[in-house]
This record gives sequence, structure tokens and C-alpha cells, in this order.
Amino acid sequence: MERGYGGAYHVPAMMAAGSQQNARVFKGFALLSLALIGVAVFLVHQPAYTPAVAYIPLYTLVSLWVASAVAAGLLPQQQFSDVACAVGYAYFAALLASLTFFTGGASSELYALFFPLLLAAALHRSRIIPLAALGATLVGYALAMLPGLAGGVVAPSLILFRLVAFAAAGTLGFLTAREKEEEAPLEDEFAFDPDGSLLLERVTYELSERRGVPVAVILVDPGRELEDVDMLLERVSQRVEDPILLGEGDVFGLVLSGADDRVVESAARRVLAAASSLGSRETRAGAAIYPRDARTPQELLLAAGRALEAAFEMESPSAIVVAGRGTEPARRAAQ
Repeated sequence: MERGYGGAYHVPAMMAAGSQQNARVFKGFALLSLALIGVAVFLVHQPAYTPAVAYIPLYTLVSLWVASAVAAGLLPQQQFSDVACAVGYAYFAALLASLTFFTGGASSELYALFFPLLLAAALHRSRIIPLAALGATLVGYALAMLPGLAGGVVAPSLILFRLVAFAAAGTLGFLTAREKEEEAPLEDEFAFDPDGSLLLERVTYELSERRGVPVAVILVDPGRELEDVDMLLERVSQRVEDPILLGEGDVFGLVLSGADDRVVESAARRVLAAASSLGSRETRAGAAIYPRDARTPQELLLAAGRALEAAFEMESPSAIVVAGRGTEPARRAAQ
């Protein structure tokens, strides 16, 4: 799987695609949890809140929660793997179980905060994450209620009802995550980038790791009547570079390091040839090379996008435009 960094990209790119969504959801939960914990602290100080509260452990746990949520918001998205998110939700579930215990046990109203945690875990695509959140919730809440049950202070029926409610919510999240995973097999095999951020991240990485080395971005529109986009992406991965499927039809991007005009045009022709062999018509490719055509990752992507637009203005069955070289039509792609 090693072909310079480009060949090794197949694994980290898929990880980055998942990490991006994981980071977005987990950071959103961390931000929401800060507001919820603030409301919870306000609630337990109200005269209407009757259960006994152990304030020193409560403040200690709240401080841990706030520090952990802020830290989660500052971490880079690469840190949010499926396992890391699963551990993170289990950690917050353990904190929440302790908060429930120190704010009245079975009479605590903070148990309701488990539901936003389970809901957030369900928004991830990985089934490991909601399963970990559910397991930590059930075990943590049961352990928090165990002293009250052992002393006969708490009615077992109330605890059982809440555990069943948690189990139902967590199971629904688990099934939802599995359904989303089954509905997106293409995203599991190739990097999927609906908003362009993954492609930008890949270019930024290449520029930072390979200082002074030309880096090219090729944007490809395989055109109309493509028989099998999965097959095309597989051929491109084998013959040129692992593609990044963008969120605009079948358009995808390639990032090549150490590439000059000749290498870029050769790679683009091979891609268009693969598309033509699968019945595609009006194939187009646009490319830009750092540092000749742009000085920043954002400018490089914009230059490649403009080159792709210029390729559509050419009257040719297939066309390649490299930024900075005018609009030169490519030869008709062939195997």
C-alpha cells in the first residue's frame, strides 16, 4: 500500500473522512454538554430541588466535565477516531453517573442528561460508538444506584424503568448507525468529501510535509453515461492515485506530489481513458500545480476548479486544462 505518501493515502484518507464527521459530532456534543451542565448546576441550587446534594463532589465532577469538554473542543480532528470517540462517550457517561449519584441518586433529575449523550453517539457512523455509550450508561447508572438499592432506600422498579429507557434509546442509536454504514459502502472504500474539506486537508498536508516539492491537484468530471462509478474509482486508484470523491455528482479529485506538467497530463489522460472505457462521454479534467499556479492550498483548489471550468468550454469529446498554460485540448483519451 506504500507508494510514497500518495500510495499510503488510502488508509489515512478513509480515517480522515471518518474523523471529520466524528470531530464535528463529538465537539458539538461537548459544546452542548457545557450548556446542559450549566443548567444542571443551576437546577440543583434551586429551593424546589429536594434531593440531598453533596456539593464538594458535585463541583469536582463539574470541573472535570468542563475541562474535558473544553479540551475536546480544542483537539484536532485527526484525534477523533472511532475508538477515541467511544472512549470519550464512556468517560462522559461515567462522569454523568457520578453526578447523578451525588445529586440525589435515584431521586436526581440529572439522569435525563444521559439521553443527549446517547443521541449524540447515534449520530456517528460507527456502531462501536453508540454501543460504547450505551454500555457505559447502563453500567454507570446501575452502579450509581446500587448503594440505594442495597440499603432498600430506592424502589427497584424505578431504576429498572430508567435502565429500559436507556437501553431503548441506545439500541435505536446502534441500529441507526448500522443503517447509515450499510447505506454508504462507497464511502467505506474511497474517501468521500461532501464539502471539499478533506481534499483541502490532503493538499495542506502535502504542502507542509513536502516543502519545495511541486504538488498538483487534478479535478475530474467523468462526464455523462458512465456505466459504473465504483469501477472507475477502482481503476483510477490502481493506475494513478487514490481518488477523493467530491459531493458534486461523480466529480473527484487527485493529489500528486512531485508532479510537473508532463506527469499531470499523463495522469489526467489515464483517468479520462478509464472513464471512456466505461462508456462515459464528455470527460473533462482541470489541474493546477503548486507553487507555479498558486501559493496556498485554497488558491490551488480554486485554480484547479477554474481549469476544470475552462475544460468544459472546449469543443472536444475529452479535454484537459492545466492552469497557467492557457486552454490546451488533450488528445482523445484512449487505453
